[in-house]
Amino acid sequence: MIKAGPIMLTIQGGNRDIQVQIDGKIMSSEDWVQFANSLKGDFERCGAEMAKVGTALEKWSIVSNRFVMIADACAGFHDVLTEEADAPDYTPRKRNTEEGMQRYYAQIEEVGQRANRVFSASLSLDLIAPVLAESFVNLVIFLTQRNELKENKRQYDHYIRQPIDTRVFDLHLKCNGFLHGVDPSSDEYKAFASVMNRRNHHLHGNIDPVADAIETVYFDKFTPLYEKGADPILETFKKKESVFDISGVLGRYNDVHFFFQYVLGLIEKRTREEIEIFMSDGTFGYDASRKRPGRLFPSHEAMMLMPVDHDDELDVVWR
Repeated sequence: MIKAGPIMLTIQGGNRDIQVQIDGKIMSSEDWVQFANSLKGDFERCGAEMAKVGTALEKWSIVSNRFVMIADACAGFHDVLTEEADAPDYTPRKRNTEEGMQRYYAQIEEVGQRANRVFSASLSLDLIAPVLAESFVNLVIFLTQRNELKENKRQYDHYIRQPIDTRVFDLHLKCNGFLHGVDPSSDEYKAFASVMNRRNHHLHGNIDPVADAIETVYFDKFTPLYEKGADPILETFKKKESVFDISGVLGRYNDVHFFFQYVLGLIEKRTREEIEIFMSDGTFGYDASRKRPGRLFPSHEAMMLMPVDHDDELDVVWR
């Protein structure tokens, strides 16, 4: 707070902005421009002191946490599938009246929209769950890498480009805090490996006419004959859902999370707790000078909004 004759100036600094209140004078837009320019011009008088303070500040980069971004996307698809876990009734409604026809049309629309949601969520979760698993392994490596990897970027890059099973089995050799290595005979690793192997099948769009078959049809010359009778439209949506079964997709997604807990269980308590913190933050800090990651902010943020004019709202040209 600064008193200038009869005028009182209150200057409040924030992380990203500065708010100025002037009591005792009505300020026009041009007055604010002149005030701001005069204030910035006065910085030259304090340039040396400001530069000295600047060199004492810690410099952190704010890094996007890809693991959390992918985990959030997977959680969204998981929510869709759990909400749609119960299969709809594919038995067609009675269609012998005008009202019955309208109910049938409504059933077709409802079942069709559900089939699209389930198919899209199932396909997306099945494709992204292995990416989530690999991003977890890479996050653990980044956070716990030993000094020889920190000090030699070429070695670090070589390690994280290794096949996923090589990275997993070398975690206790390349990273700090591990009490034991991953056991390839453990159920958790076998389930994880199955998920990763399945990824290659989907990622390359491979076709397996046996595993991918959803129905059998017979032809009498040019007439298709199906083994079971059904409503043609409703059956189409039913078969679309069967391409990616909900229980199988959710089971593989759960296997990925069981593997997370298995790996975390191999790590000493303090290191494990630090990793778990980073597994929940959408961003984190990184001090390049010390090669040190860190949590910079809490998981919540508060802001005070005052009914005042802002510089971008003034009808002036800033110069």
